[in-house]
Amino acid sequence: MRLKYLVIFFVSLLAISLELFFTRILNLKTWNHVVYIIIPYAILGYGIGANIYLICKNYFKKWKEDYLIAYLLLLLSIFSIVSTQAIIDFPILIAYIAKLLVNIKAIYMLLISYTILMIPFVFIGFLVVFLFTTQPISNNKLYFWDLLGAGLGAFLFYPLINSMNVFHSILFLSLIIFYLSLLLFFPKHYWLFGPFVILCSAIAFTALPEPDRYTVDKTKGWEYIPGFVPAEYYERIVSRWHPLGRTEIFRITDEYVQERLYANAVGTFEINVRPIPEFSFVSTNYLAGTPIYKFSSEGLAEKNSKIYLFSEAMECPYVLEKEPKTLIIGTGGGRDIFMAETHGAKEIYGAEINPAIYAEMAPGGKFYEYSGKIYFHPNTKIFNEDGRHLVKRLDSQDFDLIILNGVDTFSGLSTGAYAYAESYLYTKEAVLDYLRTLKVNGIINFNRWSFYPDTPREELRLFAIALEALRTIGAQEPWEHIILGTYRFWAIFLIKKTPFTPEERETVENYFLEHNIKLIFPSTEQSSYISIFNQYVQSFKEKKEKMFAKNYPCDISVISDDAPFFYKYYKLNSFNPFNVFVKHHTGTIIFMTQVLVLVQAVVFILIFIFLPLYVFKKTEVKNMPTDFRNSFILFFSCLGCGYMFIEIPMMQRFVLLLGSPIYSISVTLTALLISSGLGSLLLPYAQKFLKSKKFCLTLSTALLAALILGLVSIGMKSLDHLIGLPFMGRVLIVCLILFPVGLLLGMFFPSGLQLISREYENAIPWAWGINSGFSVLGSILAIIFAQFWGFSTILQLALIIY
Repeated sequence: MRLKYLVIFFVSLLAISLELFFTRILNLKTWNHVVYIIIPYAILGYGIGANIYLICKNYFKKWKEDYLIAYLLLLLSIFSIVSTQAIIDFPILIAYIAKLLVNIKAIYMLLISYTILMIPFVFIGFLVVFLFTTQPISNNKLYFWDLLGAGLGAFLFYPLINSMNVFHSILFLSLIIFYLSLLLFFPKHYWLFGPFVILCSAIAFTALPEPDRYTVDKTKGWEYIPGFVPAEYYERIVSRWHPLGRTEIFRITDEYVQERLYANAVGTFEINVRPIPEFSFVSTNYLAGTPIYKFSSEGLAEKNSKIYLFSEAMECPYVLEKEPKTLIIGTGGGRDIFMAETHGAKEIYGAEINPAIYAEMAPGGKFYEYSGKIYFHPNTKIFNEDGRHLVKRLDSQDFDLIILNGVDTFSGLSTGAYAYAESYLYTKEAVLDYLRTLKVNGIINFNRWSFYPDTPREELRLFAIALEALRTIGAQEPWEHIILGTYRFWAIFLIKKTPFTPEERETVENYFLEHNIKLIFPSTEQSSYISIFNQYVQSFKEKKEKMFAKNYPCDISVISDDAPFFYKYYKLNSFNPFNVFVKHHTGTIIFMTQVLVLVQAVVFILIFIFLPLYVFKKTEVKNMPTDFRNSFILFFSCLGCGYMFIEIPMMQRFVLLLGSPIYSISVTLTALLISSGLGSLLLPYAQKFLKSKKFCLTLSTALLAALILGLVSIGMKSLDHLIGLPFMGRVLIVCLILFPVGLLLGMFFPSGLQLISREYENAIPWAWGINSGFSVLGSILAIIFAQFWGFSTILQLALIIY
């Protein structure tokens, strides 16, 4: 039994690690819409493995138990490595999903992709169910070791990817599984395996280097430098994996390529220096691009580069704010720091969420001297953390200017694990936080994309959010606090805490005119684009803005921290599965991905429920009384869906407190899974103490309901006063909040297995299959419902389910 506990512990550790590492690989290769499929298909793989065992168990009964486990472990270790390499090399394109219903090639390419992704998880599902079936009496202990391994896997993800990268981390974990298989094959010679495995590891790590080249979807765009720039025109200086993905820094060696990049992405490269100095280009997952200019004295002297104040469109905030104390969210390569310094900023604070960028810009980094030590100038303080998290830590009324210059948060999104493209930088509460941090006459400068002159989207939604936030702080005429212009596909926002004076408006409008920035609001020009903003303001004055948003062709509704889906600005009525629209990180492709996962989850659920009934017409599960069978299906269905309805909102709830989405995912998974395992372990003792299994489960449900209601009623805002605590203190707070929730959640599944194992032991794999299918359904429904009703509603639904 001890060896079985060890096996299930490491198998579960590998399972959660594969899920997280596969999301990193796909995040590099393709769009986050595709990345989301990893978690659902991993869970589907578990269910398929459970059903394979259920259907073929009579065949496997002929095998010696230890040998069967050993062979499965051996195959798992091999296919974990093979699948990883296959995912790296195989083309996984967003076009496959977009053309699913109109192109036969897209169907079989997707099927191949799914097969590659799911193979290791099928072995894991088979192994776990087999172990539970062999020891039904000890299922609560097995469940404990299962969840403990999964929790530790979530915890180890961060140190593993930082120290061993992605492929070598999977290789390392696979070698542990390989070692376990040898222990089972040759139990009497275990003492020989240590040196043997060390030798095998050394050979494997040498023979299988960390892959450098990945097959990448070129639709990610121009930031995929290796896909669009000839190899002789650039030099890769940095390539580093970290929890947010892989950050690469390319030194562009060809002046013509530099000029073309500057000309084609002016908002990204705009700098008030002529001629432009040499620059290197940073991208994370071939997105979130930012230049690092050679701001050192040598770099500026190379081309005799000179500073020209007020030569660029995005310098417009400085015509009103002289020598401002400035906060920059998303400092990237330091371009905005440089611009603030050239305008005499007294102090500069900044946030850069990407640890690789921060490390390379810090002392000892490859771009510390190159960038002119831009992050570490006097009166400059740059923090390696989420921008919104930093804002919450700062004092009120402390800054003159806050800049968010094209911060798309691609490197700091949900990392592809459970959501599509939510951002806590553009919610109503975020704007309220920025306004709180500003001095009385302070200004927020947002620069956002403006691609659609016929139906503005991002800029109109941000406009609506700003108006609502200003009204919330008591502004009598919020529209008097906003100036909006457009410049070469960019929307330039100036949002003032107090109304703009006529003199200030005239100054800004003159600057717009001098730099070919089109004034959008306030404007009396009669163009369709401008009139949309005027119409929205009119509806806002009449308090009919919700009706305007309802009738508008795109979703421009005001978003909150509870449903922070800023980039979801397409409505369901615009979705046509036969003509899917793909546009960068947005488009109706989001709905197509959701529908695809949802339909497949439903299909697999039907298979998981009815296939065993068809196969075993006269024995085992079919012999269950109808009432018992229906209750059995309902119970394990609810557990699969309900657990996800708690887990996913909890991951979102602690992003701002912990300072990064990856911290929140890691800490939440670790705390919930390990505490759930402890709940499973303590189940027999709780039943014995309460002298009733039924009352134990009833009491657990009541306590869980009370905790969920407490979490919903407390809300995210109540955690703000804890943000000033040290990081480990905040981690401890999150663990303390989640521990009782997980403890109670861990009692349900083993209680169900305990009940059916009395007379229907062979139904255990069926329970796992049903649970897996509804876990997938729960994960996708949680995201779909959250987009429309928020994560608090998902928690309330979880309460009803339990």
